[in-house]
Amino acid sequence: MTTRQEIVEQFTFHDGPLSVVVDDAVIDTGAQNTHITQAVADALKLKPIRRTRVGFAAGPGSTADVYECVVAWTIYEHQGFHSRQEVLCIPDGDEVLIGFDFLSRHELTVDMSNRGLVGTAPKNAEPLTGGGYVLNAPKSFLLQMNRERAEAAKPGQVLRPHPAWRFSVPAIVKTK
Repeated sequence: MTTRQEIVEQFTFHDGPLSVVVDDAVIDTGAQNTHITQAVADALKLKPIRRTRVGFAAGPGSTADVYECVVAWTIYEHQGFHSRQEVLCIPDGDEVLIGFDFLSRHELTVDMSNRGLVGTAPKNAEPLTGGGYVLNAPKSFLLQMNRERAEAAKPGQVLRPHPAWRFSVPAIVKTK
């Protein structure tokens, strides 16, 4: 039995006042386009622009509806990682795939060691804190770390992974 290795990120899709958050959007560097599910298209009340043929590396092709909406990397949406673009919806598709179209537009790459996306902060970046986990640290230490890491998203510098979202840490339960 083989386990499927996927990089997933949280993405938000918008159309006007409507939005849908997808917690497990699969980063698919082999997909030319971003794909949404019919549930996302229905929740946003999207109307198809046209239909197009799509091909798959492992199997026969299909026909997809083409929609347009805003695609946003949720955690860094306010730092400019969002764009209005065409997305595809394949009947019976069960995964949201973030394709090369979004990744290249925002100059994002996959960081395999941290299992997430990394990119360069845009010119309008706001300072972000983060970059790792600290367990059971005193509050004064956390405040100092956050002050030091607030410089992490200055324009042109590499974005650091967000601590509360990008990695999973086993829960530690203390008993008194």
